[in-house]
Amino acid sequence: MHQLPIEQQILLIAEIVALAILCLRMWMAGLYRVYVYFFGYLVLELLQALIPVLVPLDGRLYVDSYVASQALITAFYALVVSELYSNVLRDLPGIAGTARRYIKGALVLAIGIAFLPLSLEKTRATLMGYLIFYEWTVMLTLVGFVLLVSAFLVYYPVPLGRNVIVYLVGYVVWFLTAATTAVIQNHNLGDVWNRQLSSIAMAVSLVCFVFWCMALSREGESKRLVVGHQWNPADEQKLRAQLDAINASLLRAREK
Repeated sequence: MHQLPIEQQILLIAEIVALAILCLRMWMAGLYRVYVYFFGYLVLELLQALIPVLVPLDGRLYVDSYVASQALITAFYALVVSELYSNVLRDLPGIAGTARRYIKGALVLAIGIAFLPLSLEKTRATLMGYLIFYEWTVMLTLVGFVLLVSAFLVYYPVPLGRNVIVYLVGYVVWFLTAATTAVIQNHNLGDVWNRQLSSIAMAVSLVCFVFWCMALSREGESKRLVVGHQWNPADEQKLRAQLDAINASLLRAREK
């Protein structure tokens, strides 16, 4: 860990502590059984955060460990987004099923595109190069779905469990920050900018981990809130009726 900049060393230690507390809280509250993929993602993040502490940064083992862990984490990005859709649309199974099919189809296409360079390139690329292209393709595909579910909840008055809202808000902030940072850093802006961007991304991650630590709880599973269309509550019943009609139509189409 001695090769990391001092501010990133501090942020890394804080992340490890926050992740360990968050995983423990979710385990003790039984939330790991409700949000299986989210919990798995957090465990992978914790294990990856420990790599710079346990493995020298200038060795081959660090590169291989990072690539393997990041490939798994990238796969969990998709699983977490799918899990978010399932929880947000829990009372709308027709819409939820359609959304999951679109997510799966888009990811299959994205992963196929990500591995296309393997068959086209004439010179051998680095393992890190493969990882970056794979991560980029999957993240950019998922950004659209993350923005869609966010816009859906802002517009439609869907009652949700408090934990689901906390889960979604934290993940949207974290994921969009990570995706933006990945895109900007790939433009080779130099070591100074990359260092600053990495520190910002780590700080945002830490804030999200602390937010989840403080806001996720066993009691949050039973509390129901409505966040959508707050600027015009009078339309709530009308919009809900529209959603129910769309959901029923999609269910009938699936049964045919």
